[in-house]
Amino acid sequence: MSYPIRRVELGDAPALQALFCCPSVIRNSLQLPYPSLAHWEKRLAEIPDDTHALVACDGANRAIGYGALLQAPQKRRSHTASLALVVHEDWQGKGVGRQLMGALLDYADDWLGLTRLELHVYADNERAIALYRQLGFEEEGRLHADSFRDGEYVDGLLMARLRGALARRG
Repeated sequence: MSYPIRRVELGDAPALQALFCCPSVIRNSLQLPYPSLAHWEKRLAEIPDDTHALVACDGANRAIGYGALLQAPQKRRSHTASLALVVHEDWQGKGVGRQLMGALLDYADDWLGLTRLELHVYADNERAIALYRQLGFEEEGRLHADSFRDGEYVDGLLMARLRGALARRG
């Protein structure tokens, strides 16, 4: 199935608040539970120029997935961006994440000319790790006791995707 992908808009705040209230999204992101609508309205109103945020939508044009490329602010890292991706739990396992990742990778490769994409993922998020590996991301490091989740410390993985001459250096 195909899902429309578009730039995030201020009117997406209610759908993104609902998305980030999903237990599986809270569990597998670095966000805190119970985000307010005001938080999302402010966040969307103040998106920095170096952040490129997209949403995947359902048939009613409601955001069901959110992804962003956060370009590094330092000039010497201008070829780099961090990547974030979440999918509403009702839509997980249906290709939304893969399609949204494809759009983000196309944006990074063909429009921003980025050669290094980085992401953080929990070490026990096997579904996400499998998707990232299929899309060319490789594990670069394990962060022991990296985050506090559900009352305990959990490990995170740093993954990256290199392209062009950088990929051939590896």
